Amino acid sequence: MIELIDIAKSFGARRLFAGVNLRVGDRDRVGLVGPNGTGKTTLFRIMLGEMSPDDGRVEAKRGIRMGHLAQEVHPSRAMDLPLREYCVREVRGVGPLLDERAALVAAIDAGTHDNARIHRLAEVEELLRHRDADALPKKAESVLIGLGIEHRDLDRPLRTMSGGLLMRAELARLLLDEPDLLLLDEPTNHLDLEGLRWFEEYLKSFPGAVVLVAHDREFLNRTVDRVVEVSVRGATDFGGDPRMPVYDRYVAERAKAIELAWKKYDEQQALIKDLEEFIAKNRANASRAAGAQSRVKVLERLERLAPPEAVRKVRFAFPQPPRSADLVCSLEHVTRRYGTRTVFAGLDFRAHRGERLALVGVNGAGKSSLLRMIAGVAAPDEGTRLVADGVRVGYFAQDQFEVLQPERTLHQQMLDVADTKTTPAVRPILGAFLFGEDDLDKKVVTLSGGEKARLLLARMLLQPFGLLVMDEPTNHLDIASREVLETALREHQGTIVFTSHDRRFMDTLATSVVELRDGQLTRYPGNYTYYISKVGDPFAPAARAPTEGRVETRAGAALRELERDRKRDEAERRNRMYRILRPLRDRVAASEASIAALETRLKELDDALVQPDLYQDPVRARDLGQQAREVRAQLEAVYEEWSLAAEELERVEQEQAEAPRD
Repeated sequence: MIELIDIAKSFGARRLFAGVNLRVGDRDRVGLVGPNGTGKTTLFRIMLGEMSPDDGRVEAKRGIRMGHLAQEVHPSRAMDLPLREYCVREVRGVGPLLDERAALVAAIDAGTHDNARIHRLAEVEELLRHRDADALPKKAESVLIGLGIEHRDLDRPLRTMSGGLLMRAELARLLLDEPDLLLLDEPTNHLDLEGLRWFEEYLKSFPGAVVLVAHDREFLNRTVDRVVEVSVRGATDFGGDPRMPVYDRYVAERAKAIELAWKKYDEQQALIKDLEEFIAKNRANASRAAGAQSRVKVLERLERLAPPEAVRKVRFAFPQPPRSADLVCSLEHVTRRYGTRTVFAGLDFRAHRGERLALVGVNGAGKSSLLRMIAGVAAPDEGTRLVADGVRVGYFAQDQFEVLQPERTLHQQMLDVADTKTTPAVRPILGAFLFGEDDLDKKVVTLSGGEKARLLLARMLLQPFGLLVMDEPTNHLDIASREVLETALREHQGTIVFTSHDRRFMDTLATSVVELRDGQLTRYPGNYTYYISKVGDPFAPAARAPTEGRVETRAGAALRELERDRKRDEAERRNRMYRILRPLRDRVAASEASIAALETRLKELDDALVQPDLYQDPVRARDLGQQAREVRAQLEAVYEEWSLAAEELERVEQEQAEAPRD
């Protein structure tokens, strides 16, 4: 489908990568990994044709349709459109066709019945039918709900929505567009667990190829067949193994590769040292000068190995809070309301010293509201919050940027919360959270939302909080940074309450899982895997898509009349030429019947494949996906047969039309 051949790219004196070779087949699922800044996003831009490589070439299948989800989206051209309408209009060129149909219908309904308009309306209707436009609102709703968007948000204008909702809208649009190749740059950042599970199952039956960048290790295990590591040396394809989760296999194979590379490097360095010592000792010795000279030539011809890339390991002494009382925080019979909606009522919560509690629940259950209440950022409408004496509370959320001073630099913001013990750790921590030396003097006002979130996390690690409350702390972190955060939080001696859609992060960190469901809390001792083993998967996809009807107009009546005229003319023509054209007509008719049956079957399969509840049964989902691919292949073959028969029929008809009449 697409192939990168010996691709190289540099920016100024900095080389991103060289010698990148990557081939993506029709149904491939490829995960690109590597620390931030190694060029994964640049590779996407090269594949899309938005950027040219310095060296190498890109070979793509003719007519390939690619869909790209960037890390940040700005659909400014459509900010006044409702969410569902935006998704429908931006799919397969449907928007302009809908506008043209509306204009033609209005003209015809106003009494302007010229044949040109009616014929153009027929063409537009056929184009919309080919794009399955009438089914798109239902499909769009199904996909948006599956990605975690509430029913009440479906008809909100885009301009009223957060960046996270806009990212989900763009992802929904891409999935509905069904390109041949999906390029997804960190698609999981703005999905909760419910949306993430739905997305995983959808990708399994997606008919095209997928190349994605993701830092969620469990997501990679569930969605890709191959892991390709991008580095300054190029792209290393670690393949896959059905006996082992693909990302876990990559980690194991990469460790072996690094160990082997160091062994070869050390062996070569020892050889070089021996050769250089021999040369130094014997260059002036007449009897051994020839031997020394031969070793000089060996050194000159030797292709020297570069030392393997060091794995980023950041460790520091985490500032520990003073020992507190056993009960660190409690909520007593608390209630939270938003207008007339009660999120939860009469709820009790306990967090004890040293506990690390993962809070889980479906979208809209009230997790963020509960975390804000635990942190003291929001007060309960009823009930009380108690925190043990002397306990400092640290709160992290993606939008809590007011604690940062816009005109101060990133480095100054860190030094503001550091003491004599932690100041030496400031730069290593910033490096662990993806900030380089060039970033230290950046002012906070110039940072992106993701950079501000990473800075807030880095600041938290320098302070001795007795209670840490964290809402999705792993967003915008690469895998190495997540592992640094995991290590730091595991060694923290205080209490931690957090939410995350990174299941590996929850497994590594949580000592208990607290489920918020129907306004009640249930505690499960153990990590996330244990929780799932006890309750099943509460985040499995569920179908939620109402049907919609259509209103017919005078334009519809005109179209039906036009269709009747067309069929009558066609029947008269066929009657006149029946005996001469019967064999060809039979071929065409048989092909048309097959096409109609196959299109009906394909529509049934496509409708089934977009239903979220289908993916509760992965085996059936894969089977339906395979059936859809087989039907498409059959349809292409029948279209070819129909085209040949129709061309032959047209040729004979032309000959008969030009022949003298009896």
